[in-house]
Amino acid sequence: MSAIDRGGTRAVAAGPGLVPARPAIFWRGRLARVEVLAGASALGLLALVMCLAHIRRGGFFYDDWTLLELGRFPGPRGALHELWMIYGQRPVQVLYYAALYQLAGSDAPLRLAIAAAMVVLQATCLFALLRAAGLAARHAIAIACLALTFPFSDSLWLWGVLSLASLALAAWLLGAILALRALRSSGRRALALHAASLSLYLASLLGYELVAVAGALTGLLYVRAVGLRRARVRWTVDVAAIVGALALARVALPSDLATPGLVQSLPGMVSHAGLILGRGMRLIGAAALPLDGVDPAVGGLLLVGVLALAGGLRLRLDAEDPARAELGRWLAIGAAGALVAICGWAVYVPASDHYTPGAVGTINRMNAVAAIGIAILLYSALVLLVSVLARLARVGSATASVALTAAVLALGAGFLVRTAADARAWDEASAAQRQLLSDLHAALPRPPGAATLLIFDAPPAPGGAMPVLDTTLDLTNAMRLSYSSPRLVGVRLLGAADLQCSSRGPLAAGVAGAYGSSYLLDAAARRAVALPDAARCAAQRALVR
Repeated sequence: MSAIDRGGTRAVAAGPGLVPARPAIFWRGRLARVEVLAGASALGLLALVMCLAHIRRGGFFYDDWTLLELGRFPGPRGALHELWMIYGQRPVQVLYYAALYQLAGSDAPLRLAIAAAMVVLQATCLFALLRAAGLAARHAIAIACLALTFPFSDSLWLWGVLSLASLALAAWLLGAILALRALRSSGRRALALHAASLSLYLASLLGYELVAVAGALTGLLYVRAVGLRRARVRWTVDVAAIVGALALARVALPSDLATPGLVQSLPGMVSHAGLILGRGMRLIGAAALPLDGVDPAVGGLLLVGVLALAGGLRLRLDAEDPARAELGRWLAIGAAGALVAICGWAVYVPASDHYTPGAVGTINRMNAVAAIGIAILLYSALVLLVSVLARLARVGSATASVALTAAVLALGAGFLVRTAADARAWDEASAAQRQLLSDLHAALPRPPGAATLLIFDAPPAPGGAMPVLDTTLDLTNAMRLSYSSPRLVGVRLLGAADLQCSSRGPLAAGVAGAYGSSYLLDAAARRAVALPDAARCAAQRALVR
């Protein structure tokens, strides 16, 4: 086996975990372009298998409805102004959502296809960054595939509005690649690359501040590439850019409606950090052994056991043994992955306790950065496990490489099974939303322009994982789009107690309707009853269930 791995990087020839040392020649040129193109093609095919059914069957949720209603019925000052009022602390987000509406409108498959394309872009940038950092191509593509299929951040492609999050991550990863090139260049070329890199960092932060904490550690890659002396200035500039961007968003830009504004007290943040860490550890355990019915603690213990076994073996090996260096490198890579995951979650510490790592639903978007770190950690553990077993069994590197490939494929298959189940839950909820809107049209084909619809006996959320227009905001926006009427209001009633019949009009969920333009609507029976006065309202109220 050659001592020089593909891409001009030195490698230790020992076992399946062939880990390049610091690159002797920076990964670039025609070979790099070919590798990126091949990696993007492989990742694109994998995403097609994973996402195609959802692209065809998926729909809209939460912010999707708000953005679509805003684009369809903008206020007197225009859609861009309305977007600024909602997302003004993330100016790049404002511009992105405006462009997305112009491009895709209310075409759900197109929006979901864009979200899928963005996760492919993110995974491709991750692959390119790992190669630029010196990791062998087969290791880089395996990690990128695991990050792409990671089931506990799948809202990034299941929810169309989150295409921005993937784009923000891709921008940061690409910025890191350019920064590495800049540090190895000189003169005007270096300045241009630094400027482009910092521009991507700022665009990422002002679009979605996912990397605010993890990004501050990008300098560790610089140090590994060119040493601390050359890297420290650029690292300092990066940290200053992060602090400056966050300060601009929080201090100079006006408060908006969507960006979480709550900052907990110090004791609250400490408590929240502990909650995030505990949930995060369970998530890593679930990812290590992604099987239904298996307690995440089992996967966590298995992962810790593999790392401990590899660490113990390394301590017993002679300093001259190449396997010792190999095990040490993969332990370090695994630790780096764990650090990325923790930093990815740390950005949410000041926010409310609602933001804790979750496995399903829209909340798993907060695992977007952590998914990259967990993918690195799990792949490192697989390399270490196979390396240890191969040494104990005294098998050759070819057999060990086959075993590693099989292990990665098994883990990836487990990820795909979980993501497929999540996609079905989202698609079933989308179908239930379409059914509810169809029921409304059947019960009340042409409501008055300013009507208030009080709806009960609507389809429940399938399995409870995803909502079916269960908030007044989402239901109202969906109704306005469906009826092409910008003044409609919709309210879900869960029981008779939710409806009050005042002398001026019906009251429900903080919404005050008017008699003569309010309707009580039984979605399951497809029957609407007008409420002309308080007496009629009180008489019909008993029917609500």
